[in-house]
Amino acid sequence: MEEALLKNGTDLSADILKVAHHGSKTSSSTGFLLAVAPHLAVISVGRDNTYGHPHPSVLSRLETLGIPVRRTDEEGSIELTFE
Repeated sequence: MEEALLKNGTDLSADILKVAHHGSKTSSSTGFLLAVAPHLAVISVGRDNTYGHPHPSVLSRLETLGIPVRRTDEEGSIELTFE
């Protein structure tokens, strides 16, 4: 889906990205992250899940691009306040 959105030419820019599929290795390609250019990524993922989410490659891409990450497996519920 990310590839289709990129090919479509849709403006994908967003301040906050909810990372797809719990941060699986097929989510959040570099091209997609560059198009969205978020200031924050949120990953909804269960603690000690058996799937190994979020995948280290996704976390590495986010870190390389300087995108801060918040994760429900580390913080529990995440609340963002907009003013």
